[in-house]
Formats: sequence, C-alpha cells, structure tokens
Amino acid sequence: MLKFWRNPEFVRHLRSELRPARAITLAVVVLFVCAMIGLACWSQRQRVLANAEYNAQRYGGLWVEQAERIRQDTPRQMWLQICQWLFGSQCVLLAFWSTFMCAQSIWRERDRKTWDFQRTTSLTPAELAVGKLFGEPVLAYFAVLCVLPITLWATLAAKLTVWNFLSGYICVLAASLFLGLCGLWLSILLESRSGGVGMIGALGLYGVVLATYGFADSWFPGLAAFSPLSGLHKILGIDFDSHPGARPMLFGHCIPWSVMSLLLYGSFGAWITVMLLRNLKRDFSEIRLLSRWQAVGCAAFLNFVFYALFRPGTTLLKADTLATFMVGVNGFILFAIGLASLTPLERLKVWWRGRIEGVGGIFSEDGLPWPWLVLSAVVAYALMVWGLLAWRYGLDFHPGVLRTAALQLLGITVFVTRDILFVQWCTLTRFRQPVLKAFLFLCLYYGSALVIVGICSIWGDPAAANAMSLLTPAGMLDTRFEWGGFSSAIYVYSGLALQAGVIGMILLAISHKLGRPTLVAAVSEG
Repeated sequence: MLKFWRNPEFVRHLRSELRPARAITLAVVVLFVCAMIGLACWSQRQRVLANAEYNAQRYGGLWVEQAERIRQDTPRQMWLQICQWLFGSQCVLLAFWSTFMCAQSIWRERDRKTWDFQRTTSLTPAELAVGKLFGEPVLAYFAVLCVLPITLWATLAAKLTVWNFLSGYICVLAASLFLGLCGLWLSILLESRSGGVGMIGALGLYGVVLATYGFADSWFPGLAAFSPLSGLHKILGIDFDSHPGARPMLFGHCIPWSVMSLLLYGSFGAWITVMLLRNLKRDFSEIRLLSRWQAVGCAAFLNFVFYALFRPGTTLLKADTLATFMVGVNGFILFAIGLASLTPLERLKVWWRGRIEGVGGIFSEDGLPWPWLVLSAVVAYALMVWGLLAWRYGLDFHPGVLRTAALQLLGITVFVTRDILFVQWCTLTRFRQPVLKAFLFLCLYYGSALVIVGICSIWGDPAAANAMSLLTPAGMLDTRFEWGGFSSAIYVYSGLALQAGVIGMILLAISHKLGRPTLVAAVSEG
C-alpha cells in the first residue's frame, strides 16, 4: 500500500492523465507561467529602484543612502517575491485541485456506472483509497514537480534556508493529502446525480480550511494550523511576532506551526481514513461513517483537541464563558456524531425484531442512536470537568461553573437528540435523500422559530428570550443561567419538557414504522 506508484488505481490515472503530449504541454505552460511571474517581480523591483534613484538625484541627502540600500537589496527582494508567488500559488492550486478532483472521484464513477466494477476488484479499501488519493490529482503533482527546481533556486537566491524550503513543501503536501482525504470522504456521501452539490461541497470544504487561518488570534490559535498558509508564514512574510497570542499552543507550550499542522492533519486524517475504509466498498444505502463506539471516541477526541489547544489570554477569562462556548461547540459535535452513526433501514428493522424477541439492547450497534448521544454527552462533560480544572489557574474559576455547564449540556443534548431522532425517522420514510431533506426540514424549523422570536420581540426582550428558550437551545447558553437563577428559567425548563415530549412522539412514530412489517407478517401467518 505504501508503494503507491505500483497501485493499479494510481497507474490507471497516471496513464490516462499524463500522456506524453499532455505532460509536455503542461510542463511548457508551467514554465511559461514561472517566467511571467519572474518578469513581473523583476519589473516591480525595477520600478521601486527607479523611484529611489529619481528621489536621490532630486533631493540628495538620505535619499542617496536609501537608493544604494535598495540597489544592493533588489536581487534578494526580487527572488523573495518570486519565491512567495511560487509557494503561494502551489499551496492554493495544489490544495484546491486535490480537494476538487477527489471530491468528484467516486460519484463520477457512480454516474458512469463503473463504480461496481471497481468495488468487486481484489483491491482492498485501503489500496483503492490510496490509488485515488494520489491518482486523481496527479496532474497537479506533476506541475509541482516541474516547478520544484525553480522554487529551490528562488529560495536559495532569496537567502532563505533549505529548512524553509523543505518545511514549506512538507506543509503544502500534507495539506493537499489531507484535503484529498476530505474530498474522498465527501465523495462517498454523494449519489450519482449530485455533481453540483459535490462541487459546492468541495469549494466549501476548501474555503473552510483556508479560513481557519482566522483562528490565529483566538482562544485556540493552534486551529489556524489547518490552513496551509500558516506553515508558510516565514516564506510569505506573515508577521506572527507582532501578535504574541498568535502562536500555536499545545498544553500551554508553544510549538512550531509546521509541527502543529502535521499533528492536526495526521490526527484528523486518521479519523477520516477510518470512515473511508469502513464505507468505501459499501452500497450507498448501507453507509454508516462510524461505529457507535467510534462515534463516542470521536466526540471525546474533538473535545480533547479544544482543551489541548486552549491558550489563556493576557486578561483573566471567565470560566463561565469558556464552559458556555464548549457547550455550544458540543452541540455541533453531537449533531455531527449523530449523523455519522445513523442506522440504515434494514439493520434497524433487524434490531427491532430482535428487541421484540428480547435479544437486542438499546446500546446495540444497529439500534437507535439516542443512547449513544447521551453517552457521548457524558464523556464530553467529563472532559469539560477535566479541562476546566486543568486550566483553572488561568481562568476566573468557581465550582458553580460545573453545575451550570451540566444543565446547559443536558439541554443541548435534549435538542440534539430530538433532531437526530427526527432524521432517523426520515430514513424510514420514502423520501429520496432522506438525510438531506431532514436537514432542510430542521433548517425550516429553526428559521420559523427565529421568525416567532422576532414577532415576540414586539412585546419586549423578555418575551423574545422566553420564546427562544421554548423553541431553541439558545436559552440554555445564557451565561446568567443558574438553577432557577433568573426569571426566564421556567421557560427553559418548559422548553426541555416540551422537547422531551416531542422525543417521545418521534420514538412512537419510529416504533410504528418499524413494527408495521412485523404486524403484517403476523396477520398473514394467521
């Protein structure tokens, strides 16, 4: 598997994408673009030098010394600009091409009706994934190989170190492989007629990874290492030193950006690889990204990453604020984990029949997802207790934070459980693409809830807050919330009771859906 150049899937892409005529054309185009970049940088530096010499001739004095410094530094600055343009363009284009090509890999095979032939070959899921990961964007890798000698020359001429060159390319290649894995993961979730959705998803995924650069000056600066631009900050001239907080922290210790990028790409890429290997050769209707225990472990891992990358600020941060933020983050984590562990229809029916016979339990791998959501929430709260206690000296900590966070997380878990059970119920209906339609229905619900909150705001902010507490989990995230600590608490409790009733109704609807075939079979036998 490690010798990807012998992988049949990689060889197939290599032969089809890099025919001699196409390879020569691509190499010529790449060299021409490099020449244009070099000429543009040379002309820009010549304009700067000409302006400096003009000012020296006209004004004299200090302008003469400045013109001489610019003249001496012009070659280095020119090569530095060329190096920045080459690294920046390779970073952006290679990462984008890997994401785009891998994101349309599997659904394109489904559309051509050739995916079943690939699944029935002797290639293991790992070999098939490696072949597609390196084979789909092989054109982009060949273009980078053509530019590599020029980039090395520009790096040395700009008086940068060989380590800057190596670390820059390591970050670019690691980011491209990680985004390629994400693209393959996205591709297995799309049906044959989802080409447009796949393109939008690939663009969104690529944009999100690049946008993580904005985390550099946040509570979790290490998350900015997801962006390949952070690993190139020395080459691109990004000044992190002017922002003392913009440094990647791991358990309170500063580490290099390139090392943090590799840690994030490796750990998150491992989870994506697990999802790929589990589902790459499965039928679309049988795809389940994670097993139930893997889902609990993934939720624990995501929480652990946030606490490991946390950076206390120069001012004392309230523990209530951090706890509320993590409760909100866990809302998204639990929802994603719930979607990843939805049970396919046929397996759920088999589990239901076994449960009627007294064989299956609620913590079965093929059962309903709600017990595992509750278990994931318990694990998340345990890690929250550990994280807040570990950072208590850098926070404005008091024991009441843990009690409030427990109630907030309980409320978030109730709402997420309701939403995931609704999605599971939709998978039992005759909807086409039931998960997507269930997600759209949930968006419609929360949009309607916001409209109702807006209407209630006519009668004042308390009425709007009460409506929001009844219909959404936002009321739980109010940092003033205690056990009956403010006047809207009754509406929060009423909202939880209302959602618990809705959960009961959804469970009854699921029971009716699953029990109907058994009843029909019993009547026919009688």
